[in-house]
Amino acid sequence: MRNISFFLPLILAACSNAPSPVFDAPNTIRIMEALSADDMKGRRTGSDGNIKAQIFLKNEMSKLGVFNATYETTFKTKPRPNRDGVIPPDSPIYDAVNLHGLIDMDDNDAGPLFVITAHYDHLGERDGKIYNGADDNASGSAALFAIAQSFADNAPKHDVLFIWLDAEEMGLQGARHYVEMSSFGDRPIFNLNLDMISQSQVGEIYASGSYHTPALKSFVTKAAKGVDIKVLFGHDRPEDGANDWTLQSDHGVFHRAGVPFLYFGVEDHPHYHQHTDEFSTIPIPFYKSSLKLVVNTAHVLDENLESLAKKVSP
Repeated sequence: MRNISFFLPLILAACSNAPSPVFDAPNTIRIMEALSADDMKGRRTGSDGNIKAQIFLKNEMSKLGVFNATYETTFKTKPRPNRDGVIPPDSPIYDAVNLHGLIDMDDNDAGPLFVITAHYDHLGERDGKIYNGADDNASGSAALFAIAQSFADNAPKHDVLFIWLDAEEMGLQGARHYVEMSSFGDRPIFNLNLDMISQSQVGEIYASGSYHTPALKSFVTKAAKGVDIKVLFGHDRPEDGANDWTLQSDHGVFHRAGVPFLYFGVEDHPHYHQHTDEFSTIPIPFYKSSLKLVVNTAHVLDENLESLAKKVSP
């Protein structure tokens, strides 16, 4: 996912009277646990474990029963460049797959499109150890199901496209493929991206993107009411240098294309990109609060999408 970083945040305390969309937290946790189990072998792009994760996710998408359409797109990718910015010419080429689920509320497909993303790939196996990627990013991938389920009883006002992205760990390639291959036409777009939302021993999560879209602060504030979690704003200013997360996960590709974004993620932690990023290390009460926050936020963003989404420049 990101580079290790730290800076002094602006803290948003939780309070009461939150919106309460309904979702099944135990089912979401079950999905997260399954994605980060040893039999997924760390979900490295192109691996048997990654293919197994795809099959699992497609089955869960079908079981959920909320999508008007589901489909997948495939693309080829190589490993991300090394520290010198070079991809060795003899590097293998991997088959990668993005999975899509659409809730179609706009028969004319002309209004704002709400794109919600999380990457499901991780690092795979290294030196005989499985890098299960529970927080990075089984947590975000599972959360997409919670959000989609919450729209079943409280339908969105706009089209909502959920994308489980592949090859994020190879340089945001899944997001690049979607943005480069998509034809948005004249539709305004907004991206909500979830990447590492379950691992915090101090009960904190960051909402990044309000520097670029200031109106997001009030919407996240509304969504955070009644949620037992600290929401911190930041990691999105150019002067933050390596602490600026604007381009460090899939939302960065949308941002470069002119699409406004909101990103939720925790600070890097001792399990980040380690074989210890396992389900057993996840503080489940925090993850439940995080799920409630992102579900609430998705509904608040949908309610205000006309004021947030922007057309992509040709």
